[in-house]
Amino acid sequence: MRFRKTLILLMLGMGLVFALPAWAEQKPLTRDQVQGLVRGGLGDESGAKLIEQRGIDFAPAEDFLQSLKAGGASDVFLKALRAAKHPGPASAKKPLNQVQVFALLVGQVPSPRVTMLVQERGIDFEPTDDYLQEVRLAGGDDELITALRSAKVTRPVTVEPAAQARQAEVQQHVARGAEFFQKRRDADAETEYRAAVRLDPQNADLHVALSRALNAQRKTEEALAEAREALRLNPGSDLGHFSLGNALRDKGDRDGAIAEYRAALRLNPNNDMAHNNLGLALGDKADRDGAIAEYREALRLNPKYEDAHVNLGAALGNKGDWDGEIAEYRAALRLNPNNDLAHHNLGAALGNQGDWDGAIAEYRAALRLNPNNDMAHHNLGIALKKKGDPDGAIAEYRAALRLKPNNDLAHVDLGAALKNQGDLDGAIAEYREALRLNPNNDMAHFNLANSLFSKDDLDGSIAEYREALRVNPNDDGAHNNLGVALEHKGDLRGALEEYRAAYMLNPKSLTNKDNYERLLQQVNK
Repeated sequence: MRFRKTLILLMLGMGLVFALPAWAEQKPLTRDQVQGLVRGGLGDESGAKLIEQRGIDFAPAEDFLQSLKAGGASDVFLKALRAAKHPGPASAKKPLNQVQVFALLVGQVPSPRVTMLVQERGIDFEPTDDYLQEVRLAGGDDELITALRSAKVTRPVTVEPAAQARQAEVQQHVARGAEFFQKRRDADAETEYRAAVRLDPQNADLHVALSRALNAQRKTEEALAEAREALRLNPGSDLGHFSLGNALRDKGDRDGAIAEYRAALRLNPNNDMAHNNLGLALGDKADRDGAIAEYREALRLNPKYEDAHVNLGAALGNKGDWDGEIAEYRAALRLNPNNDLAHHNLGAALGNQGDWDGAIAEYRAALRLNPNNDMAHHNLGIALKKKGDPDGAIAEYRAALRLKPNNDLAHVDLGAALKNQGDLDGAIAEYREALRLNPNNDMAHFNLANSLFSKDDLDGSIAEYREALRVNPNDDGAHNNLGVALEHKGDLRGALEEYRAAYMLNPKSLTNKDNYERLLQQVNK
């Protein structure tokens, strides 16, 4: 086997040195040539050196790298591929056509960045008023409209009438799809993009747009297929890698998503969306510092990126920087006062600081913009409870559950509110529903145990306290209350053990201390 590898090395070396003309000796390696290296046994340091010398003419997707690894490529070889320089697509500096403008907007490229591309590259058409209106409906802002009106127009040298007619039809489908996508009518957007792809199946941008519409509908496998097709057609598409990363993240493949976002950023370090979504993926893996760094880079590139402000705020809040969190949400709202998520998150941050009036105002603002935000209803209920408005809290919990009946936390909070109103049966029903949805909700077990104890169901309450402690053994309150129930049953030794456990977990609690010392003295008499 060792001799065979050496022989292949020599043969491949001859092919590289002599089979190519002199002008091609230093041309970047193609995708097929890289695969040939691995098949030929050169997926090691020698192949890595060749990649470093020659570079590559494509951006390697993560699934391509994994296929090479499965074929025997070493980590050194794969590292060289990831680090290799590769030229951008040949069309990078070509004027934008009518379809590309829409495809960029649909690909979630912010309007200011599309404006910059129009200014840098120009366009190959004369924008009509109807076209500009379609751009506006697709999410283009006033600056983009102005840029299109004043853009340098470089018309194609030759235009075939049939091709021109086909592009006009593609544009109509893409424009309608973009408008639907902007209005979150994702199924209708998918229909339009599929029609455009049928007319122009070799257009990578259309596959990216279709991938985005599919991903918005959680059609993850189809979204993956379209993103991969976009990259097959244009390996240098940063938006293709971006869309593939989005689909992989939705599938739960965090590492794959991170790799694709990084691939997009190698192609285009100024892709603020890729920085933002890389931050989300790093946050999924609890890399808060990495996430914060990516959000900050996205905002350095695009200070008007409101979603990045919201995401940075959430990341700062997770690290306990409440003031920084609030500042970012307010920055997002200065950019867009109608961002319901920013209002909601600002409400949560204000609540964490004890500003319940401020929290209530922000939750109400979020609900004016989006009455179907179940989280805003739920959190508004919590804030109203804190302000002493139990009826208002109950109404909001019920509104949250109408929108999302499987929210076990809202069932627990509604149960607690009903118990405080004296409706023990209603509370018990809510706690049981929460546990049907999530048997490991320790708070539901604990609250159900308390309600059963209030109805003199000692056996039921003891069983539920034990379940709460199965889920969360360090809950001193559950240990203490289990001790109370056992003491009522006459099991003094069992009660003492629970009081002792509660006291050891939280010796600062006077209740835990008093119960343990009282019963200890009683048992030792």
